[in-house]
Amino acid sequence: MDLEILIRRLLRIARLDTTVFDEVRMDPTATASSFLVVVVATYLAGLGGFLGWVRQDFPNEGRVFIQSFILGSAFSVGLWLVWLLVTYVILTQVLRERSDITQLLRTMGLAGAPLAITLLVFIPGIDFGVALISIALLFGLTNVAIQATTTAHATSVLLANIGGFAVWAIVLTLLVDESTYLAPGIFVTNPF
Repeated sequence: MDLEILIRRLLRIARLDTTVFDEVRMDPTATASSFLVVVVATYLAGLGGFLGWVRQDFPNEGRVFIQSFILGSAFSVGLWLVWLLVTYVILTQVLRERSDITQLLRTMGLAGAPLAITLLVFIPGIDFGVALISIALLFGLTNVAIQATTTAHATSVLLANIGGFAVWAIVLTLLVDESTYLAPGIFVTNPF
């Protein structure tokens, strides 16, 4: 994994240079680094949610640290893999389009970078806006990332991405209640 190349790619993502997805999809050496991007971004989102709890001085911070930041972020990464698989299955099995799962992993992993913005949800007054921007960028960039791996029509890509995203978002939402916080970031920033 070449850290310099990864940083250049992340800077291109920050500038919304979506041509980076064509480059990444064809680079087999980018698989690990792309997955690392989504893992680190997810844990930064989890840290932002935890810092929101600390800022609000709510009880059970230790439990929230373990459940939300550590376990919730891990569940989120696992559910991101489910998102990837659901998207792939919808594209290839339901819509009968062609896509390569490793190319999809590379591009969607890099597209997970905007989750890192969610680190800032602990800042009062901008927490909701930061979370909304992060999720909107995540969804938008994953859509572009998926399109880079297939010749499918944009509508098919959108439907496949909505399917995977819905599983990710709904299950993470269901993992949070009055006593359990098994999701990161925005899913637990407004404690019960």
